[in-house]
Amino acid sequence: MNAHVFVDAENVSPDVTFRVVEFFGREHAITKVDIVAKEDTLSFKYRNLDPKIFRVQNCFYGKNSADTWICIEIVRAIIDEPELELVIIISSDKDFLPAIKFAADFDKKIFIVSNGVTHKNLTAHMRTLGIHPTAVELKDFRCGFDEPSQKLSPFLSQFYYDTQKFFLAHRDEVRMILIRRTSGKICEVPFVEGMSVDIFRRELRELRIFGPKRSIYDFCRQNFLKVVDEQIYFLSEEEILPPVTQIETVDKFLSRRAADVRKIFVKHAEKIFEIPFADEMPLELFGKLLREKKIIGKTFSPLKVAEKSMLVVRNGKVFLPTEDELEKLCDAQEDNVDKFFLDNAEDIRKVFVKQGQKIFEIPFVDGMSLELFGKLLRGQKIISATGNPAKVAEKSLLNVRRGKVFLPTEDELEKNYEELSAEEKFFAENAGAVRNIYVKHAGKTLELPFVDGMPLEIFGEMLSQRKIAGRAASIKKFAAKNSFVIRDGKVFLPPEIKFDDPSAVDDYLNEHVLQIRTATIFHDGQKFSIPFVEGMPTKIFNKLLRAQKITAEPVTVAKENSFVVRGEKIFSTGRN
Repeated sequence: MNAHVFVDAENVSPDVTFRVVEFFGREHAITKVDIVAKEDTLSFKYRNLDPKIFRVQNCFYGKNSADTWICIEIVRAIIDEPELELVIIISSDKDFLPAIKFAADFDKKIFIVSNGVTHKNLTAHMRTLGIHPTAVELKDFRCGFDEPSQKLSPFLSQFYYDTQKFFLAHRDEVRMILIRRTSGKICEVPFVEGMSVDIFRRELRELRIFGPKRSIYDFCRQNFLKVVDEQIYFLSEEEILPPVTQIETVDKFLSRRAADVRKIFVKHAEKIFEIPFADEMPLELFGKLLREKKIIGKTFSPLKVAEKSMLVVRNGKVFLPTEDELEKLCDAQEDNVDKFFLDNAEDIRKVFVKQGQKIFEIPFVDGMSLELFGKLLRGQKIISATGNPAKVAEKSLLNVRRGKVFLPTEDELEKNYEELSAEEKFFAENAGAVRNIYVKHAGKTLELPFVDGMPLEIFGEMLSQRKIAGRAASIKKFAAKNSFVIRDGKVFLPPEIKFDDPSAVDDYLNEHVLQIRTATIFHDGQKFSIPFVEGMPTKIFNKLLRAQKITAEPVTVAKENSFVVRGEKIFSTGRN
């Protein structure tokens, strides 16, 4: 989101300002930072800042002049900056309600970053003014800006000084726990393992959860907490759960059967994985092994993996199939997609199919059954389990006759071609050059089919059909926002993001050969290793993911693996 930051420098230190700007700059595009104070109160740290981003303003004199000045600047920014989406106010005052109301009325998101003291009053005043609570987020800079610390923020305004002081001193150890009130309702409270009984009792009373006549020791027992030497701890699993029979672990089973262990391949979600295996492995242990290897999730049935991988399950144990069983399994999989393509390897060709607003390239054999065609589409995740493959065939100019799918004849193709829209004709004529690209619109990331150098008229029709842009001006505005180049009535990708040539990645890695290290990426339950350079461009990172057949958006993969995305670059956080 495009963000404008307003700093009341008379009651916020420069260190807080710079931390807040750095934190929000990771997630949002900060276009301007207005620092307002009377000149004689400004810290020297606000000197010599980048004038493209930071603007230091002297509000001259008067007790509330800084607050008034900031209110005016907020209103001015909302009117003069049409791209503005997020307003961030850094101040410990509560005199910005008129400006907050004005920003909320213009559907702007507002973050108020303060020391938390005014949060309770601000919330009450915003209700009075009719400001929707989702429009404003209150953040306490004493807690830091990571999510666990920010969860503590709403509670601080309800605590007295000593309780506040304790939780702020232990904010890195705070975790949120669920406890049962006297009324029987469940609520969430901050907790530090090992905190004293007195502090915990005081916290509960200040949150009005715990009455003066109740026993804190009984309360702890009822909420699965224990008191040791007047300090409070969680109960261990052994203390909560009744004794259970110990189940043999995967490692113990494989060690005990070491002489029989062999490497086998199993199939799940159209991917092949290699695992250690020994005949007569209990199905429960087989499931544990698959989960340890991150092949399946906690709730997925290992029996389905065994069946897909042509393993035999008898009496709760997993076996490699005998020759007779293997023959039966092969006969039962006559309609298997892989086997079909293997048997018809000479007739395979690549075709493009359309589903929704996306275009996909798939292998195809003329006359393949509609059932197999549907399995192929589901295996490629083009349609869901309940999707209709016949509709996809129809949209993709393929013919379905007597339960089989055929390429159209010349007459049929000509007839179908006449009925296509200009956009569909263009993509059909340029099928080999079609690629799916990611664009940004209204704060969301969308995937669109694209051909480099496509006519502006076709590009506009595509945006209009998807309700992204309609008029010529809005189409050009969208293109500029996503860095497209419009030249001679055609739309091009900017040169710097054309990475069709693999040497572009090689050149980058060669230039940074001394900074390269190996980064471990987890995606869809699989583990990948890629070369990584601190501050690597997102587009290079994307190309490296594609080389590992990871097709998800690079920013999503980066965040899943605790990388930090700033601008168009990827940084590690020390995890890899």
